[in-house]
Amino acid sequence: METRGLGFWFEICKPYFLLTVNQLFLAVFMILLQYILSKGVVSALVIVVYEHIIATVILSLFAFFLERQKRPPISVKILCYAFFLGLLQVTLSQMLLTMSLQYVASSYQSIGLNLITAIVFVLALIFRQDKLQFCSTNGQAKVWGVTSSAAGVLVTVLWKGPTILKSTNFGSFQAASEGTIGAIMLIVGVLATCFWNIFVGPVTRMYPAELSLTAMMSFFGTIQTAIITAIVIPSSSWELQWLGGLVLLAILLGGIVVTAFSYYVMTWSNHKRGPVFTTAFSPLLIVFTFLLDTIVLRDSAHLGSIIGAILVVVGLYLILWAKTDDRKKNEMRDDMSIDSPLIQP
Repeated sequence: METRGLGFWFEICKPYFLLTVNQLFLAVFMILLQYILSKGVVSALVIVVYEHIIATVILSLFAFFLERQKRPPISVKILCYAFFLGLLQVTLSQMLLTMSLQYVASSYQSIGLNLITAIVFVLALIFRQDKLQFCSTNGQAKVWGVTSSAAGVLVTVLWKGPTILKSTNFGSFQAASEGTIGAIMLIVGVLATCFWNIFVGPVTRMYPAELSLTAMMSFFGTIQTAIITAIVIPSSSWELQWLGGLVLLAILLGGIVVTAFSYYVMTWSNHKRGPVFTTAFSPLLIVFTFLLDTIVLRDSAHLGSIIGAILVVVGLYLILWAKTDDRKKNEMRDDMSIDSPLIQP
């Protein structure tokens, strides 16, 4: 019997660990960014540009040294795909999601991002990147997983319930009219993220060098965002305020961890496990954001938020179980095809 060492178990746990840590870092960054933007000392667009400049440099260096041997030649077709993916992930998704934090709270944005799993699942079925056998246990797990996640979002939005922990924070975030603007930005940003998750998988199969592809996406997205920022805001707004070092911390955290690390992890996971598995971890964002809002920012904790968080976690594990079952069945089919004789009697 083959002994399974630490390397084997590391490869099994690697996507679960990386995607969970990715959601935790994103929650920390969202709350930090919301606080900075509420002070009005820096433009959201400028932060997006600066953090993606840092991310592009880091990704390019890692891609140059780590993928030197396996990087395929870059064609015009791949450059066009990288430009399009950068438009979706950086210019439409990251830019709009960052700007929306000026109008809506981070906990509200995390709820919207939680819908990514359900939307990607539907899009994956439409684009035939996933299969659904409705009557099977596997299919029911996927359906009820998406339903549970969506129910958790609805409970959190529509029903606050009694207050469990009272707020010691400064109060509400934005007016209703500005909240509408933020909601529109959030919707467009979420849809852009969903389509990016659908399209990036096929592109990585055509160009199986995840770091290089991610660096190109970040580069094109940075150029696009910089051009828009230069047109929209005056040159004086490019100057950064110190704010106790929080602005620099946000840019470094956004560039190194949330952008460079996150883009690579999501691109790698899409290539290895598919878009549904990758986005199935988005419900953790609402849990982490809720905990950080309550513990760090001292926001009120309501029963509806707690029940909603439980529902999204249940939905997460149902979808993960279904995707793990899919993977085991595919591996069994592959083993059977390898072991079967080439010439049938």
